[in-house]
Amino acid sequence: MSINEFYRLEVTGKDEVGSAVGILNKIYCFDINLNSVEVSPGKVRIKIKNTSYDRNESIKRELLGLDGVISINEIKLMQFEKDEKKIHAIINSVDDGIIYINGKMEIEVFNSYCEELFHYKKEEVAGKNIKDFNFISDAILESIQKGERYDNVEVDMEGKKRNIHFLATGRPVKDGKDNIVGAVISIRSAEEAIQIANVISSSEKGAFTEVVGNSFAIKSVKELCISVAKSNSTILLRGESGTGKEIFAKAIQNLSNRQDKKFVTLNCAAIPETLIESEMFGYEKGSFTGASSEGKEGIFKEAHEGTLFLDEIGELSMTFQAKLLRVLQEGVVRKIGGKREEKVDVRIIAATNRNLEDMVEKGEFREDLYYRLNIIPVFIPALRERLDDISTLVAFFINKLNSRLNKKILGADAAFINTLMEYSWPGNVRELQNVVERAMNLCSSDILTLEHLIIGFDNRSKRPITKIPKFSYEEDLDLKKTIEMYEKEVITNSLKIHKTYRKTAKALGISHTSIINKVKKFDIQV
Repeated sequence: MSINEFYRLEVTGKDEVGSAVGILNKIYCFDINLNSVEVSPGKVRIKIKNTSYDRNESIKRELLGLDGVISINEIKLMQFEKDEKKIHAIINSVDDGIIYINGKMEIEVFNSYCEELFHYKKEEVAGKNIKDFNFISDAILESIQKGERYDNVEVDMEGKKRNIHFLATGRPVKDGKDNIVGAVISIRSAEEAIQIANVISSSEKGAFTEVVGNSFAIKSVKELCISVAKSNSTILLRGESGTGKEIFAKAIQNLSNRQDKKFVTLNCAAIPETLIESEMFGYEKGSFTGASSEGKEGIFKEAHEGTLFLDEIGELSMTFQAKLLRVLQEGVVRKIGGKREEKVDVRIIAATNRNLEDMVEKGEFREDLYYRLNIIPVFIPALRERLDDISTLVAFFINKLNSRLNKKILGADAAFINTLMEYSWPGNVRELQNVVERAMNLCSSDILTLEHLIIGFDNRSKRPITKIPKFSYEEDLDLKKTIEMYEKEVITNSLKIHKTYRKTAKALGISHTSIINKVKKFDIQV
């Protein structure tokens, strides 16, 4: 019903004992369709069925004639209606889905986020039992009925138009006697949850947006980066190729006091030895054959007051290492062909995938430069050390690549993810992104499966290791059983060759624990 179907009055009277009772008694004497009444100190508000202008005016006159009534005014909404509107506005403005169900499991609140996610209008679900829909699992319903709370339960359901992947959190609602009278369920799409999960709280929102993962290993590195970001001390990022050292360097810059200054990157391995000095320090015009007639500012000057990221620092020659050391110690640079030194204020973040300690011992890296760079070492874990992040990374890459590849892929199935988690990932996160992109190119549906997975290569045959060779199997055997048969055959043969679980795990590129579990699962006799 619209507001015009009702007539609302606010009667103001003396705040005396019995005043409100007299007003209510008079109202109840009227031959009117009374919808609701509110009483507060000195005020009585009524909501009645709207009949005619004359009848409404007659009611106002009669109420004004009562002893103790000071004024009477028409109002647009009752106080409870204002409160309801505020609550609904808040519920519909939050960045989560909100569902409220009563003790009979009937849906009473279904906000705009839920309408958009599930493709149901609130009018379609209001008053209906939540069991009639796939919004939550039977296990969640059981938790609600028991009055238990639950957090971030992953739900994958078949929606009206597409599969929907989301996280659900629930809280029971109890009355004053601890009886369960309902439950509030909050919903967030898995895609949004992934994006939010990977933004570490900081004064600069989004500094770690590209650093995807919530494993203990990656969280520890994020926390360390946050704690050292505002310092001006040199940071040395250590880690294998493909672990994302430049991404961490940018995150540190975004968290630093230099966040509004330049972030300049130089890959030391990509610049020829003959050009590295001119690139770093610059040169005066005409200082050497082929030099620009205007001269050039080096990257140290370009990064003045900002951050300079020196990637692959271990690739610098011993000769240039000495020149770089002086700049780091003195804070001054001199251009090639120049006669004066210039002060530079640069925060250095260096990175390497090499073992600098071994290089120092072999005389391939200056010890004094090593100590100058290694003030704050940050070790970025390899992907095999943070396998728990793989599902999150896969979802992140799918979301990132969908537009570029003109795809609408929603996610990957469990077998796809499990296979990724059993691989050793020598190329780390960079290799994982390549694998996901390759699978997406092969996928014509909306879910990545083992059918689309090509991962790693056998060095002898150069064939993808997930390519299943032909072998004897029952014609009507389903895909899962076929894969398990092949898995058992491969593990059995490998154990015969390598003899021990540990050597077999290394040869197959999976963990020692995985081998033991699979031997038990397939009842392999060794």
